[in-house]
Amino acid sequence: MLPGGSSQARAAAPAPFRTPLPIPRVLDGAKLTIPIREAEVQVLPGARTRMWTYGGTFPGPTIRRPAGHRTEVTFRHELPRSAGELTVHLHGGHNRTQFDGQPGGLTPSHPRSFYCRIPSGLSPRSSGNDQLIGPGGRRTYVYDLTEDGRPERAAFQWYHDHRLDHTSRNIWRGLAGMWIVDDRLDVDLPLPSGDRDLALMIADRSFDRHNQLTDPFTGLQPPADGVNGHYVLVNGAYMPHHRVKAQRYRLRILNASQFRPYNLQLSNGAHFLQIGTDSGLMPHPVRRREAMIGPGERVELVVDFAVARGERVELRSGPRHGGRQSKGAVPYAGALMQFRVDSRRLPDRTKVPHKLRPLPGWAEHAPKKPQRSWEITVGGLFKTTWLLNGRTFNPARADARPVLGTTETWEIVNRTGVAHLMHMHLTDWYLISRNGKPPPPWEDCLKDTFLIHPNERILVAGRFVDHLGKFVIHCHMLDHEDHGLMGQFQVVKPS
Repeated sequence: MLPGGSSQARAAAPAPFRTPLPIPRVLDGAKLTIPIREAEVQVLPGARTRMWTYGGTFPGPTIRRPAGHRTEVTFRHELPRSAGELTVHLHGGHNRTQFDGQPGGLTPSHPRSFYCRIPSGLSPRSSGNDQLIGPGGRRTYVYDLTEDGRPERAAFQWYHDHRLDHTSRNIWRGLAGMWIVDDRLDVDLPLPSGDRDLALMIADRSFDRHNQLTDPFTGLQPPADGVNGHYVLVNGAYMPHHRVKAQRYRLRILNASQFRPYNLQLSNGAHFLQIGTDSGLMPHPVRRREAMIGPGERVELVVDFAVARGERVELRSGPRHGGRQSKGAVPYAGALMQFRVDSRRLPDRTKVPHKLRPLPGWAEHAPKKPQRSWEITVGGLFKTTWLLNGRTFNPARADARPVLGTTETWEIVNRTGVAHLMHMHLTDWYLISRNGKPPPPWEDCLKDTFLIHPNERILVAGRFVDHLGKFVIHCHMLDHEDHGLMGQFQVVKPS
């Protein structure tokens, strides 16, 4: 039986490592137009899969832009009217509120929410509906790619739909793409670049015997609402292969799955160097054999394939060695893709410096005691709704009001029996502690999405600069977000 209770026959399992790794086309212009449309996508061998797409492909095109360079992206809604309104969020971007992809509220095509208590009669502005893209409409998002008056840090980001109650459905159907921000510091480092800089989106999906996406969302209720697809895809292909030279490669890896984490490993047991996370380069590289990423998280790894000349090396996900095995934090076990390493010995002028990017001063001097607390629970009449501070999402309400130009430390506590991946919009965040203990080296850096185990407590600090307005905090296990686990803060002017 497929996730969500579907009894449809499953698509036949393709042979592994037969399909070349798809590389999404790269868009690098300052003004872009991307249609959101239905397309027939070759995901599995045989019949093509009907998907909702950015620009006709899954993933959508990768947008790559220099930090500090204003970028305008116009999205045209060309899906059927039954898709309802859409919105686009640049995950990891320091976005103005009107271009952040607000979830919106109730509309004639979406007259009620089963999990969020949305007041009736809200104005389009107070509900965020004035920022939605209706069927047949278009909206231009303006990204300044700046923070605190300077170019943003280089980072591996991604863009996806963020509509109230339908984020999980819309991303499952294909509305996701990658975005890379470059800056001078990153470009000047002797890291692998060009065709040795690979962006990889991992996402699981389920298909029926006709290679069409199943609908796993019917009947799901918290706390048992995590969707795991049967097939794990990399850049939209099942277990692809990619030919590489016997040199170092930079792998930018995104987990775009709904619920499932991946514990990344190499099949030959080799070490890799982790150089980055959600928010770009870390202060120092960390030598590791495995790296765990939950939904919405990104990791950047440098892998030296010179030690595997002439061999085939799999990128796999496997059990964690140490760490908690909470529900929602048990990684997929199996191969993800294969690298076919050329047998020729080649010179390699790249290297990973011992120092990459220092922490900003505000992170090092952030308050050690929290000014704000967020508590995750499950409640409602039949205890089937996720709650944040005892409430579901209301687009007209803000539960915190940080002041522009200040740094705040927030406490997030998970009072449920399921792990959660909390993502806060607008800015990068620094993890101060987990259950009172300092973070491990691979979390001693800036991030924007944080795994929180049951009964775990984390302290994170963020600096609020440049932009006033409302922004959301939510779980990036997408059904949790759709089922109430989302709140909102509003950045206000100093008094």
